[in-house]
Amino acid sequence: MDSGAQAPEAAANVDESGRSTNGSGRSGGRRFLFYSNESIGLGHLRRSLTLARKVTERDGGSSALVVTGSQMVSAYRLPPRVESLKLPAMAKDGRGGYRPQRLPIGSRELSRVRARVALAVAEELSPDVAVVDKAPLGLLDELVPVLEHLRSRGCRLVLGLRDVEDSPENVRRRWGGRAMREAIERYYETILVYGPPSGVDALRCMGWDDLDVPVHHVGYVAPERTGRRPLDLPRDYVLATVGGGVDGYRLLSSFIEAIRLRPLPCPAVAVTGPLMDPAWVARLRLMARDLDVALFDFREDMEAAIAGARCVVSMAGYNTVTELLMARRPALLLPGVRPSREQVVRADWLAARRMVDVLHDHDLTPATMRAALDRLLAAPVLQPDPADYAGAERAAAILTSTETPGVAPMATVACGS
Repeated sequence: MDSGAQAPEAAANVDESGRSTNGSGRSGGRRFLFYSNESIGLGHLRRSLTLARKVTERDGGSSALVVTGSQMVSAYRLPPRVESLKLPAMAKDGRGGYRPQRLPIGSRELSRVRARVALAVAEELSPDVAVVDKAPLGLLDELVPVLEHLRSRGCRLVLGLRDVEDSPENVRRRWGGRAMREAIERYYETILVYGPPSGVDALRCMGWDDLDVPVHHVGYVAPERTGRRPLDLPRDYVLATVGGGVDGYRLLSSFIEAIRLRPLPCPAVAVTGPLMDPAWVARLRLMARDLDVALFDFREDMEAAIAGARCVVSMAGYNTVTELLMARRPALLLPGVRPSREQVVRADWLAARRMVDVLHDHDLTPATMRAALDRLLAAPVLQPDPADYAGAERAAAILTSTETPGVAPMATVACGS
């Protein structure tokens, strides 16, 4: 789609007072709608908020609404002209299916509730651009009515995909064959892949190198670095972080036990994440009580905490990995193995390119952790290509392209190239 060709028409849509409209007589700038489609952790929410900030910064009169099931949405400061809407939360079970996180009702019943709320939002907000994260049809296909409505109203529909969705075999099993491909080609005008063209994204796993939809590999999406060091942390420290924390206890307990085996040459900072079971957090505090380890439940400034660290021990979720690579921090990754293979695939892909060290779950003991920490402390600073980590800017340029014609993404390629 030639987005730039629409720019003159968009510029002409003004009301009698000179305020911009979207062509339907509505006052105000363009409206962006983000569906974050998360079921565990914080990554989808943080990425959606980052993109919402970027598009509203680029398009000064615009606004954005992020629709999410994350219980942590209220923990983040919202940018100007960005709002959030909390849906009843879904969670993943051990087999990768979905279940209500809190309400004692059936999965399909909750999905219908979420679908009706999402449709009401789409009908009343009447967005100009809608971005659906990760799941092309929403969790349990709940966004199909929304997609049908928005398509009928001329909304520009964009699908956003991570660098890695799951193992190739799991992606093929869940996405099936023709039905998913036909749905993507029916509803979406643009696909953004938040990673490099050489990655293992879902389209590559499916072998769809001839989709009838433009595919833009924009690079990794991460919040802008503030350049400020956290004033409450030491000047030199090893950081251990486990994202939201749902499945991070084993990593942090092994990290603390490794320090007990032999102290580090500098302080340690550990962040449990806001979703870790409070009983596990209490146990970690007890384990670390007489060690040089500062334990935090949550930090809104994680990108600054990562950038200020000497090196980082973490799981292999999208946001944390993106932030530590962008900050050039030597990293030891311990990828989660459930409910999907996403983190294992990402960690192994990066390790094969000598960008990180990896310690897999089946090899994890306090002793192997301590040996890995020695390697980590001796590792050189990373030298990544900064162009690989400008995904937020490139994605925003594409999403706002009716007013910024001619802005090129990192790559517009066939997804199998």
